[in-house]
Amino acid sequence: MMFYLLNNKTLKIIGFTILLFLHCFLSIFSLQAQRTKSSQHSPAVLFLSEYISIPSETGNENAAATFLMENFKAKGFHIQIITDSIGCVNFAASLYPLENNKPNIVFLNHMDVVPVGDTSLWIYPPYSGTITKGKVWGRGTLDNKGIAVMQIFAVEKFIDLAKKTDLPYNVTILCVSGEETGGKNGSAIVSKNFKENFNPVVVIGEGGAGMKNINFLSRHKSFFGISITEKTLLWLKLNYKIQTVGHASIAGQEYAYKGLINGLQKLTNKNQPIMMTEEAKLMLTSIGKEMGGIKGYVFKNLEKKIYRSSLKRHVNRNPVIESLLCNTITITRINSENYTPNQINMEVSATLDCRLLPSVKPEDIIQEIHNCINDSLLKITILNSGCLSQTSYPEFYFEKLAASIKKVFTNAEVYPMLLPASTDNSYYRDACPVYGINPMIISNHQLQSIHNYNEHIDIEDIEKGILVFEEFLNLLLLPQSSNL
Repeated sequence: MMFYLLNNKTLKIIGFTILLFLHCFLSIFSLQAQRTKSSQHSPAVLFLSEYISIPSETGNENAAATFLMENFKAKGFHIQIITDSIGCVNFAASLYPLENNKPNIVFLNHMDVVPVGDTSLWIYPPYSGTITKGKVWGRGTLDNKGIAVMQIFAVEKFIDLAKKTDLPYNVTILCVSGEETGGKNGSAIVSKNFKENFNPVVVIGEGGAGMKNINFLSRHKSFFGISITEKTLLWLKLNYKIQTVGHASIAGQEYAYKGLINGLQKLTNKNQPIMMTEEAKLMLTSIGKEMGGIKGYVFKNLEKKIYRSSLKRHVNRNPVIESLLCNTITITRINSENYTPNQINMEVSATLDCRLLPSVKPEDIIQEIHNCINDSLLKITILNSGCLSQTSYPEFYFEKLAASIKKVFTNAEVYPMLLPASTDNSYYRDACPVYGINPMIISNHQLQSIHNYNEHIDIEDIEKGILVFEEFLNLLLLPQSSNL
């Protein structure tokens, strides 16, 4: 009853007091929840989650670059922007200024990601950086932001030491744009004066990874491939134009789509020849040595004619083996002008993603496609051509990287590999050895999520990847006291 005796002013004061109390309570609760989350996860995991939350599709890397540079500056890195234009940022973060001209260990990563596609197909929003069930979810967790975080948290452990000690090497983290579209606005620019500006002794970029439970290898070991070269990127547009137009009900014998599809069918039905490159031989020989026995002997001698029929059967059945020993041509898009369904299109086109083995030139594949389709109405245009692949054969720094992997992943075997994809690594191989490694054991499920829906990385992989890179630096910067 006393409540009704209170005047309006008093009621307003009471109401305001209650709201203030609730706000404070909820703020404290929220802060406590954040502290609980922070206490549950390492700084590296939380950093990756925040990094993932910044959209950075190719051409829109500025926000991601700003986020990274601010963090690098706060940690005490020396920053040098290589290029800074609209939608295109590349920069280096180093223990010592690049002007010191110390021998430089360079860790390479790219800030851009591919589009997320249909967001309804994602378990968690692609730019949420959701941390749950021992994983971080979102676009870029594997390709390539997760690797960048491993590099950052490994190198930052040497910042204080670099301030107090004249280390034998500089260490640089190189963050670039535009890798997903061939590197024209990123590594193609940075690499022009790379040797003079960076004085590099080795570049460690993305590439190989660890796998286990491989049927033809030992199920009791993990096998890590360090990429020493990779395929060359080539994107082509096939145009087919014919004068037949009009109503679809009276198309006649020949029309554009029919001609294009017939040509593409010829192309897809043609098996690419097996090419036993020196890089492939090195990889297979290394695997064979680890396998031992009859299987190992066969692997070491797969280039011999006696095993060619068996090898051909494996290639035809296994797309992974095919990608290592053959050029690949994949149809990724078929286009036409905006006609109604009952109209015959005069001109149609298809987009091809070609990946070329080392020593194969773009003009060789273009001529092969012309010869296969054999149609004068076909016109081929190059949409994008990546840097021609070179090879960094295993040497001192490869062995140090292999030793670091083996120390973190006990019972692991390491071998040089040809990467069937294309990365920015090839832009730098004329300056110094370049190796590619994602220092984690990647599952088939994770592998399939790259450039796909529900990309994710295990928290355990993040922490182990940091340890691999840290150990690599320990071996080079502190050769007398590797302390993992």
